[in-house]
Amino acid sequence: MDSHGDLAEATIRLWHDESTGMRMAEAETAALMAELAGLALHRVTPLSAGPAPVGTRSAEAWEAAALVIVLRTAPTLVRSLVGLLQDWLRRRNSGSIEMKLGEHELRLTSTGRAEQREAIEHFFTSVERDRDAARSAESGDHG
Repeated sequence: MDSHGDLAEATIRLWHDESTGMRMAEAETAALMAELAGLALHRVTPLSAGPAPVGTRSAEAWEAAALVIVLRTAPTLVRSLVGLLQDWLRRRNSGSIEMKLGEHELRLTSTGRAEQREAIEHFFTSVERDRDAARSAESGDHG
């Protein structure tokens, strides 16, 4: 979070289960960025893609794209962002998304398992708790 209110930077990494070709990855990233434009985000910037994460299930997994998103940490906006990312993944029926907001991390897959729903709720709770603590510290309320 920064001194301009509740702005935070989120890093979004898009992973594919197997290489689908650079053109398809670029088209999917452009489509996601167009959908993100519908949210009240301050900025969405592409990042250079990196290597596959440790513990990736498939040796074929590769990072298709990475985005940096600057947004307000209002609970409804964070929930809207995660909901949009989940829907985007479900429509593709493959791959995963890793989202990092501050020190909070969330991994989304194209399936809607109960474990994932619990992880999402824990992510929301943690982000909201940190937001409230930061506001309290800024206002001088230490109780």
